[in-house]
Amino acid sequence: MTQVTQAGLAEPLDEPGLLAQSRRLGRLRFPPSIEADFKTYMHRKMCSRVWPVAVSSIGFMLLFIWVDYAFLPASVYHLSITVRVLILLLVCFCLWYSNRPGRVVPRAAFNTATLGYVSTGLMVIMVILICRVQQVPVPVTHDGLYLILLSGCFLLGLPMRSSVLGSWFIVLGYLAGEMLIGSSRQIVLGNGLFLGCFILMGSIGAYAYEHMLRRAYLNEQLLQAARDRAERESQGKTRFLATASHDLRQPLHAMTLFIRHLEEKVIEPETRKSVNRLAESTHLLQAMLNSLLDISRLSVGMVRPQLRHINLHGWLQRLLAGFEVSARERDIDLTLDCPARCALYTDPMLLERLVRNYLNNALVHAGATRVQVVVSERDEQVRIAVVDNGCGLSRDEQRRIFEEFTQLHNPARTLEKGVGLGLSICRQLQHLLEYPSGVESEPGQGACFWIEVPKGEWQEEAQANALPSGAMLQGRVLLVENDLVNRQAMETLLCHWGCEVECHEQGGRLLRGDRRDSDVNLLLADFHLEGELTGLELIEALRQADIYTGPAVLVTADTNNDLALTAEAAGVLLIYKPVLPARLRRLVQSLLQKGKAESVT
Repeated sequence: MTQVTQAGLAEPLDEPGLLAQSRRLGRLRFPPSIEADFKTYMHRKMCSRVWPVAVSSIGFMLLFIWVDYAFLPASVYHLSITVRVLILLLVCFCLWYSNRPGRVVPRAAFNTATLGYVSTGLMVIMVILICRVQQVPVPVTHDGLYLILLSGCFLLGLPMRSSVLGSWFIVLGYLAGEMLIGSSRQIVLGNGLFLGCFILMGSIGAYAYEHMLRRAYLNEQLLQAARDRAERESQGKTRFLATASHDLRQPLHAMTLFIRHLEEKVIEPETRKSVNRLAESTHLLQAMLNSLLDISRLSVGMVRPQLRHINLHGWLQRLLAGFEVSARERDIDLTLDCPARCALYTDPMLLERLVRNYLNNALVHAGATRVQVVVSERDEQVRIAVVDNGCGLSRDEQRRIFEEFTQLHNPARTLEKGVGLGLSICRQLQHLLEYPSGVESEPGQGACFWIEVPKGEWQEEAQANALPSGAMLQGRVLLVENDLVNRQAMETLLCHWGCEVECHEQGGRLLRGDRRDSDVNLLLADFHLEGELTGLELIEALRQADIYTGPAVLVTADTNNDLALTAEAAGVLLIYKPVLPARLRRLVQSLLQKGKAESVT
């Protein structure tokens, strides 16, 4: 068992020490640090057999009380029954006292059980010797001792040393009694030989039982140690992934924003081409990072679904809009066939990742000229299918494509086609969400990747008034970001879009009210800030102090599910770094409009 320190913290098990003890089981003795815990383990095992021991012991004693009454003279059974009843009461006490794990220390429990065992043996010896002296009509031999010795060696579950010493004490007591009543040497030696051989066999059995019990104890401890080690390694991986995810997303977020600013500022063709290539490389890096982090987070169980109702048609339209440029570059006709009033009950982010990977697979790897997203309703399920007219897949290929780092038509492993994790992530997301799914394909006849999602409740959506592409945004944005590069990147891009930006490294000045004015339309805050408050705590504090109550967005590289739930409960929108500039612009536009509308009202 895991040892507990005085501070109440569990110490890891000494796995090498346990392995060393497994080679020293023959002496039936562990080091003191392990032996005490094993005695507790053995005590629990002894207590687990208390009912068969109690029933058999009390049953046999009551049976022999009746035998004494039925076959022995009154002068004998008056004494024998009295002694048997007294020993029966003692045995009942020993059974009750010694079989209370956690309330009686193992050593006291074993000693008490041994006392009951030896007392019962001495009682049987007394009855045998009295019958031998009184010469009762029914011959009474030492055979009854075999039942007692059998119980002590095999049934009670005592430690080997206790059972052997107790058994030898009983046998030597019987032989001493035989000599006291004047039995011949031949009778004493003969009985001693048979009883001694029986104890020898019983000792071997008791030794084998304790050896097996110590082996089982070590195996359980080694299994627990392996489980603890695996849990520590899993926690280490979780911490590594959380740190890697946060630290790698931060500079990538700044790179994406600065590149977007360059794209909008640069006019000279050659330079613009270089900037576009830089943007494409950054996009590939972001896609690979997301894939590697996603597959790692899914494999260690860091992702938990957050279910809610969503309207499907508009959601799919917005999703497909992000693939229009990629489809157009490849001369692929990308279409949507979805009922207008269809809703799902799902995790939107996980479902988006799943459908996005299916679409990317169809556009990049299928060699198709037409890709269609088809939605159909079936009872309480909605089937979403991504259908292409590409090269299709054989039965063997349908099994292989869901393996990690597998790409069927990319022998050179060019980065433009990803790293081969998209469909593997899809498989893990399907298992996590417990969605039925499948692939229907034949070579040369295209492919259909489908999933079935539970139906949801349709909800009316407010229509946002979109600004024309390239139109300047208007409004004042309060930006709280502790990372200098990310703060500069956000400020540069927001100012370029037409916003007036006020930047802060932490929220202390905001809470003191030390600001130029209160005309703010939107608050953007990073989660990890300098000082005592996180970004989410800062937003809540500003609201409670009535300093700022408008729209707020938490921008973070922390992908912890608990943070997403907390932000949702607080009514704060959460977006993850690196955020695509186009998405950031749409979000800022819609929230600025909302902030202005709330300030007017």
